[in-house]
Amino acid sequence: MLRSAVENVLRNAVRYTKQGTSVNVAVEKKGEKVRIVVRDHGGGVPQDELKNLFKPFYRIGEARERSTGGIGLGLAIADRAIAAHDGTIGAKNVDDGLEIEIGLKCSSNGTS
Repeated sequence: MLRSAVENVLRNAVRYTKQGTSVNVAVEKKGEKVRIVVRDHGGGVPQDELKNLFKPFYRIGEARERSTGGIGLGLAIADRAIAAHDGTIGAKNVDDGLEIEIGLKCSSNGTS
């Protein structure tokens, strides 16, 4: 489930980042927590839409057109998978893109 969650976040970032830019991924472990941050350069989303990104079948503006692919389930699936592992997922606009942050707890042996 976790692999699918991260894959959905990465797929969206690659799909919506502007041509000629890259998707940035950072993984950081601090104590018993792991933080995964995925950042694209796709212009972000309207501020009032951020709260809806993780709702099933929700698509924003131009992304609602079927030509862009997807049906609005990727981030909802990621949200549920992360929650099932007692983690958190959130989105925020940064500079010229969107940043998704996933927070997970690690077990004592380093795996979640």
